[in-house]
Amino acid sequence: MILRTYASNQPLSLVFIPITVVAVVFAAVWKGALVPMDLGFPTDFMLSAIYTQPWSLGMVVVAVILAGAFLANLVFNRHEFFNTPVFVPALMYALIATTMALVQLSLPVLIANVFVLLGLNRHLKIFLQPHVLAEYFEAGFWYGMAAVFFPPYLVLAIGIWLCTIITRAFHWREYVLPIMAFAVPFCYWLSWLFFRDHMDQAILFRKVLSFDVYAYFSQWHWTTRTFVFIALAALIFALPRYLFLSDRSSNKSKGIRTVFMIMALSMVGSYFTAFALVLKWIVSALLLPVAFLLGYWFANYRVSLMAPFFFYGLAISSILCVVHALGGI
Repeated sequence: MILRTYASNQPLSLVFIPITVVAVVFAAVWKGALVPMDLGFPTDFMLSAIYTQPWSLGMVVVAVILAGAFLANLVFNRHEFFNTPVFVPALMYALIATTMALVQLSLPVLIANVFVLLGLNRHLKIFLQPHVLAEYFEAGFWYGMAAVFFPPYLVLAIGIWLCTIITRAFHWREYVLPIMAFAVPFCYWLSWLFFRDHMDQAILFRKVLSFDVYAYFSQWHWTTRTFVFIALAALIFALPRYLFLSDRSSNKSKGIRTVFMIMALSMVGSYFTAFALVLKWIVSALLLPVAFLLGYWFANYRVSLMAPFFFYGLAISSILCVVHALGGI
């Protein structure tokens, strides 16, 4: 019933997403279960005042999760990943982001994902068009903003180049301009630090050596392990549906999905880059590609026998995670 509602063109179903996110996040704030993770990124210093104010932190978390959910759905529908407007991507993004916020809350990642979606919205408009420099600049700028908030997203700059190599004929401006735009937010940020005499905060990565990092996943509660296992299993089933398009798919559709897949792999690369440079597994860095791919698969649930089972399994395990975080299990 829930999956059918969100996989159809019924915009009123989006009303329940903010209600659920607000209820879960502020219940966690009230119980003291919303604990931010300070990774030592420059934006963690900027947001440190919010970290010490639980209710302000809750409001910011709700705002960025909902912004990411609605933007993910906008990008999905505007660029016609599915043949009719659906709202499953917003549901998947909100469900996974809210659940993982109770397990591992990284505010810079959630904010960075909003900028990645803004960049994707411009980036996906580039397909065999004669004049795309404006789109390249805006996409590079928003990806750069994401990297300012979450430095491992520097890998997205490589993703832009790979997309250009695969989907475009060679034009040197299309390689130079997005990288220049990517660097613009860093220039503004460094200028702001310089004039405020805070250049000590310009260090992008701080690594704290510890043996505990290798036992991180083993310390999770069984509810969290169940949720992550179901999400990964669903992703394995979802990937073939996304990768192997039907022969009737247009070249534009194939090009758009190729660009998204390359950028999704860049975000996966950011996940491993973060571990190499910070020595921490930042699971939230995988939020956007996982939510998008699961949203696509669940929107096609009518042609998949397993999709409804995984969807409701994911929803039930999410509820168990919330109950555990609030002290119920």
